[in-house]
Amino acid sequence: MEKSRLINTTLNIQYEQAHIKSEECAKEFNKLTQSDEDPIGEWLRIMRAKKGNFDSENTIVLELLVEIYRKLEILENKIEKNPKTYIPLEYSSNISTIGHGCFALEDSNLLENTLYYGRVELPTFPTRIVPMYFKYNKELAFIEQIHARDEMEWDSYVASKERALIRMIKSDKKANV
Repeated sequence: MEKSRLINTTLNIQYEQAHIKSEECAKEFNKLTQSDEDPIGEWLRIMRAKKGNFDSENTIVLELLVEIYRKLEILENKIEKNPKTYIPLEYSSNISTIGHGCFALEDSNLLENTLYYGRVELPTFPTRIVPMYFKYNKELAFIEQIHARDEMEWDSYVASKERALIRMIKSDKKANV
């Protein structure tokens, strides 16, 4: 088990013991892996694989267009009363601190060494719903299973929060000098 610096944050998580709805959880976990679920996002990934990364200006424009497309699709689904649904999970809480491969909940009724399935809304661009399996041990939840791409997003989010904390500490030191 690696040590990780814990960074304060506020993220919402929904979770439940994994064995209660194990088949439904596994299906949702795999469905959310295939992720982006939109043809334009899939096309963008295929083009990157074929041609390598686009130049930086085109990449930004394409990413913004893909995100606009996704937002339009969400609005269309709302208008047609066909919203994206997830399996209902029994508990909802806030994550108060995060680290690489772990997190802490503000208030929870988690049992130690019990496998849980959860969904976290990660405020990245674009916003992601990250499914994961985790176990609780000594006030920390340790991620047991997460998709590789979601793990990279999670770690990037943790690193960005660490950088923001470092900048804040440096600016506080300069202000106190």
